[in-house]
Amino acid sequence: MALAPERISALSWQSRDALSRAPNDLKILPQAWDSAEALLALDADYVLFGAGEGFSSGPILTKAGKHSSAVEWGEDFTAVKNNFQNIGEAIGAQDQARRQIHDLDDRLRRLETRKATKPKVLYLSRSGGSAGPNTYVDAVIKAAGGQNIIETAGWINPDPEFLIALQPDLILTSYFHDGYDSAHSVPLRHKAVRKFISRHPRLEIPGSLWPCAGPDLIDAAELLHEKLEDLR
Repeated sequence: MALAPERISALSWQSRDALSRAPNDLKILPQAWDSAEALLALDADYVLFGAGEGFSSGPILTKAGKHSSAVEWGEDFTAVKNNFQNIGEAIGAQDQARRQIHDLDDRLRRLETRKATKPKVLYLSRSGGSAGPNTYVDAVIKAAGGQNIIETAGWINPDPEFLIALQPDLILTSYFHDGYDSAHSVPLRHKAVRKFISRHPRLEIPGSLWPCAGPDLIDAAELLHEKLEDLR
């Protein structure tokens, strides 16, 4: 959508969900999923799979004379830039990709801060999950000039007792308003966790900005940077 929206003939089966970033004029397009039969019926010249998809469908498309590739999984801004470059080359949109990468680098530079004090940030999803180093949430926190209070690498599901003992300067939440409800919605269902959240400054990041470290990751970083500047 960022490189060649006018050339899109179909979007993901998730394109009309609440978390979709597709504009209304693209949401009306046919929806696709990782099925060789369904993809061949769409008769697209090129298919872009999600990360981890296309292992069985891709070779079938190749035999039918169709081109395909998959989005690179990533947890940082480097992965975003790599995907811009790879997809740009695959669809002949190298110039657009270079412009997107240049714009991303410019926006990241504008977020750079030399302040010695970095506010401590705790991330909480609707399910009660959190994120430490080597996650795209951590990449956003660092780019925005904050310090991730979670030191355990990767995605974690901390116990409520662990959470309420932390002392963050800001709680960064996501999917509280646009996520899927479940029995695991600890921040919404656990009284002590709700009270803990209410005692701290909080910023809700729209879930649509950062699934799988997409290009809108920079928007999340800018929102967090602005909030952290207010705290300072």
